[in-house]
This record gives sequence, structure tokens and C-alpha cells, in this order.
Amino acid sequence: MDTKDTKVGIYVRVSTEEQAKEGISLDAQIDRCQAFCKARGWSVYRIYTDAGFSAGSLKRPALQDLLRDATQQKVQVLLVYKIDRFSRKLKDLISALEDLKAKGVNFTSVTEQIDTTTAMGEAFFQIIGVFAQLERGMVKERVELAFGKKISSGEILNRAPLGYYYKNSKLTIQPEEAAKVREIFQMWAAGVNYKEIATQFSLPTSTLYDLIKNPTYLGKVQYRGKLFKGSHQPLIEEELFFKVNKKEQFETSTSIFSI
Repeated sequence: MDTKDTKVGIYVRVSTEEQAKEGISLDAQIDRCQAFCKARGWSVYRIYTDAGFSAGSLKRPALQDLLRDATQQKVQVLLVYKIDRFSRKLKDLISALEDLKAKGVNFTSVTEQIDTTTAMGEAFFQIIGVFAQLERGMVKERVELAFGKKISSGEILNRAPLGYYYKNSKLTIQPEEAAKVREIFQMWAAGVNYKEIATQFSLPTSTLYDLIKNPTYLGKVQYRGKLFKGSHQPLIEEELFFKVNKKEQFETSTSIFSI
């Protein structure tokens, strides 16, 4: 590849979780990429920056700008510090590679030394993509394992709803708020208009609807559309809860079982 007048689009990215990690900051990526270009006599057309975006999707503002400029042949090389800055999904990687090559744009990584102008370089690109996808899958498994452990111990994954508060990381009843929650359920079951209830307790109607449908008040923990037995005390009896929520409709969308 003739390096003369080669225009490069540098793409850098960090997700929210990665911003605090050493060695992958945006500035560090930019510095390495610029040094890489200088060593090869390439000129930097533009630096495309996506801060706070994961690699799970290609729908990122700066990346879309870069792909658009590539389509218009404003750049001849797409340069990243590491291939997972671009994507962790093999399908996206291969698709983007084919699309870029069709436009005469090469894909290069500073750390993996990928050169997609050669058959070996393209094969290596796909191998690296496999490992990037594997890493993403392992991260997902670790997150799910952590959630599963919390669920199995009956822990709540969200913030405490009205009527509860956290004490030593455990959901605990707040007496005054709990009394309000019980009164809301009783008024609803008695046929009091929801607008009147919302006004009396100074709640938006959307919040009121979320409140009466919240299975936390049954002593349950909701995860992926299913209910598990929680480690906290319930506020509302099942009979009252299901009367308010019309039991037959509620159970068609949510399975209830204990573990």
C-alpha cells in the first residue's frame, strides 16, 4: 500500500465502565494511533471519538460518521488502537470488513498489527474477532452469575420502592411509608378512582400504576419476567395484591415460584 497521501480515520472508544481503567483511556488510544500514523507517514484526516458507548452495537455516533466518510472515500484507512474498540461481535467485524474493503478502505489495529490487504492479515482479523466475541460472552456470563447469586439469596436488584429502605444492604420496611402503600392498595381494591388516589398521595399516575404492580410488595424478587422468593418481608397480602391486579391477567405474564 502506497503510504503517500494516505488519509486515516482514527477511531477511539471507551465504555462507561472502561473509562477508569488504566491504559485504555481515550487520550492513550489517540496518542498511540497518532504515533502509529507518524511512523508510517500517514496523515490523520479526523479522530472519531465515542465516549460512554459499549462495543455491543455499531450504532454509535462517531463510528457512523467514520463509516459515512469511508463511503465517501474521505479516508483510506480505519485505524484503531485495539480491535475491540471497534466491535466485540464477530458478525459486525466481518460485515464491516467486507463493506470497508468494497469501498477501498483498509482496517488496521495498532496492537494487533492487522493488515487487511493480505489474506493472512484478513484471517488474523477474523481470529482476533473470535476472541473479542468470546471475551464479551464471558463478561456477560460473569454478570449473569452475579445476578443469579443475588437472586438465589433473595436480594433485590433495584432501588428500594416506597415502603422500604435498605439497611445493611437488606430491604427493610419503613413503617410510615408502608402504611401509605397498604392504604393505596386498599383504596384501589375498594374502587376509589386512581386519579383521586394519586392526588391524595401526591404521586404521578405512572408511579401509582408501577407501585400497585410491583411484586416486591409480595415479598418477591422479579428477574427476567419471573418472580422468586425474596429475603425481605412482604407488605401486601397475596389476596389483596391479586385483587388489585386481577390475578388471572397478572399470572399470564409472570410466573411465580419459590426457590
